[in-house]
Amino acid sequence: MDQLFIIKFLIPLFWAIGFMLAPKQNERAIKLYALIGSLVILAYSVKMFFDLPNPGVLTELFKFQMPLFFNMTYTFAMDGLSGLLLLLNSFLLVIVVITTWEIKTDKLRLYYFLIFTLVWAVNGSLLSTSLYGFYIFWEAMLIPLFILVGVFGGDNRRYASFKFFMMTAAGSILMLASMCYMSALAYKLTGSYDLNYEVIKSLNLRFSGFWSPQSLIFWCFSIAFFLKVPVFPFHSWLPDAHVEAPTAGSILLAGILLKLGIYGFLRFVIPFYPQAVDAYRDIVLYLGAIGVIYGALTAWVQKDIKKLVAFSSISHMGYIVMGVFSQNAFAVKGAIFQMVAHGISTPGLFIGVHYLYTRRHTKKLDQFGGLAKVMPRFAILFFIITAGSMAVPMTCGFVGEFMITAGVYEINKTVAFLAATGIILSPIYLLKMYHLTALGEINHEENKSLKDLSLLEATPMIVLSVLTILLGLYPKLITSMYEGTISFFVNKGL
Repeated sequence: MDQLFIIKFLIPLFWAIGFMLAPKQNERAIKLYALIGSLVILAYSVKMFFDLPNPGVLTELFKFQMPLFFNMTYTFAMDGLSGLLLLLNSFLLVIVVITTWEIKTDKLRLYYFLIFTLVWAVNGSLLSTSLYGFYIFWEAMLIPLFILVGVFGGDNRRYASFKFFMMTAAGSILMLASMCYMSALAYKLTGSYDLNYEVIKSLNLRFSGFWSPQSLIFWCFSIAFFLKVPVFPFHSWLPDAHVEAPTAGSILLAGILLKLGIYGFLRFVIPFYPQAVDAYRDIVLYLGAIGVIYGALTAWVQKDIKKLVAFSSISHMGYIVMGVFSQNAFAVKGAIFQMVAHGISTPGLFIGVHYLYTRRHTKKLDQFGGLAKVMPRFAILFFIITAGSMAVPMTCGFVGEFMITAGVYEINKTVAFLAATGIILSPIYLLKMYHLTALGEINHEENKSLKDLSLLEATPMIVLSVLTILLGLYPKLITSMYEGTISFFVNKGL
């Protein structure tokens, strides 16, 4: 057990509180404080991961009891999967701070307070192995993102923030109801309401059809996680949230928050309800495949570049859902890799959109064109990241999608063929996006005087472009971090 864990764990929250105590007038000091904080959080996340004695098993980091709250025990632990996503979360925080360095707002302290609080809540969800602890942080994530979109978002921000909050909270109510039922069973069995790994395993919920306890709990949890991912047809909040969210919200939402739904499946559903997973696997596989096709086709017809990227995210997340539920070890391995790949490419696309919007104050695709002539650095970096998103060979996106499709093919050939259409469709809409922004002639006078990326602006895109190629050429850099955990996520670890 790490005696200093609670101090390290609370650093993002303490740093967030520091913003509210900072002098409002000194914006540069606030931004430097944010940059230093993001680097500190990334550094201790790296240290925590490499201090793991064995990434293949859950290592307990901290445990405490809440006497005033039904005497429940809350446990924090980490393995290769949670550690990998912890690193991704911290890395994206640094990217967010650098990307939005030039932000102008009279609520700068609130802006950074919300971002750092959101990162802290995500860390809590990733490290909590008691179900109630996970739920507390799961709900805590909603609040800073709701305020971030509602205060710093676009013209339709209130509608988008409330829609996001209400839809995801509705799924959380189903999850809480299931947890209360499981706690009642646990109390009869152990005399405690705790829902840690050992207790959940010992419940032995029977499966005998749709109305059996295991089946109902599976669907309650699944709907909550479907809404977070989001899986078709639970997706409608995502495009609105992405379009209206500030750049920081879009980066964190696409880069890490959507992955929490997948993480929930891997951590709290698939290992404990194997019969329900087997019974409903094909339903979820087809939902994932429909999401791949629907997201791609809808992205194809978009005229708003940010909405196009948002729908592309739905398509890519459909692949990950398929990989996780295939229960094929190769596909599950690919799905976890794809979580990281998507966490690199899609934030990169949103960063590109951010730089276009700050220069032209429009997200309409027909307002661009020919930008490679005036913004060559942007055009090169944006192309590399776009190539990663469309799964070009030797980029990170190709590795994950190939592994998922190959693994799913062994389980359900029809689903694999349906999903493979996404490999054809994604280059169509992404090349359309790139062509309408960077290639062709400059048809708008305003575009002729646009400035190329400065070194500061280019830095996040350079880092993401390097990772896009590096992980495409050497995926073992990532897969070696969680290889030992795979058996647990294919119903072989219990």
